[in-house]
Formats: sequence, C-alpha cells, structure tokens
Amino acid sequence: MKRPRGWTLLILLAMLAAVAPSPSCAQSVDTSKPISIKSAKPPKPVTFSGLVLSSNVQSITVRSRNDEKSIRTFTYSPNLQAKMEQILAQGGYQYGDKVTITSDAGSDVALRIKGKPSRSL
Repeated sequence: MKRPRGWTLLILLAMLAAVAPSPSCAQSVDTSKPISIKSAKPPKPVTFSGLVLSSNVQSITVRSRNDEKSIRTFTYSPNLQAKMEQILAQGGYQYGDKVTITSDAGSDVALRIKGKPSRSL
C-alpha cells in the first residue's frame, strides 16, 4: 500500500511541531520581598471523661463512662506532675472517682485533670 507524498510530508511536519520547543516569555520575579508562610495551627485539646481505675505518681488509668470497654492510661505533663504529687500526698484519686482528662489529640499525656479526689482512708 502506497501513501501519497503529501501525507508523509504532513505526518513529518506534525512530528516536528510536537518535538520542537515552544517559545515562552521569561517572567520576572520580585525577590526583594520575603515569602510569607502561614504556620500550622496547634491541635485542639480533646477531653476524656471516665472513672478512675488506678492512679500513681507516673500515670492515671481511666475507663470511659460511655463505653465500658474503652480504657486509657495517661501520663502527666510536666506542669501537671507537681499538682498530682500534692493530690497523691493527700490520698489521690481512688477507684471509681469521676474525672475529665484534657489531652492533645492523638496523645496520652494529660494536660489537665478535673474531678474531685476521694477522701483518704
């Protein structure tokens, strides 16, 4: 099967046009001003409400009020550590005390603990 010379020439020109770089204008960039980047927002704190299972100098273990199978253990942040030592010296949290723990999302470090500790025995 023979192709006419016109078709061969047309295909050759199309291939040449596809490969040839297109002319583009160079854009001037102003480098005198700094580029400002927005900083990421810190994660919002989340709360966990539950009943105390155990508490000691290093951590507190709490069972959720809504889901009895959900149990979490929190360590204390440096700011909370001194406060917890004072609470533990007075008897601390006992089994069954109701507490609400505030922590960062995805973290097991308690930032704040709300709840009244039981009287010491």
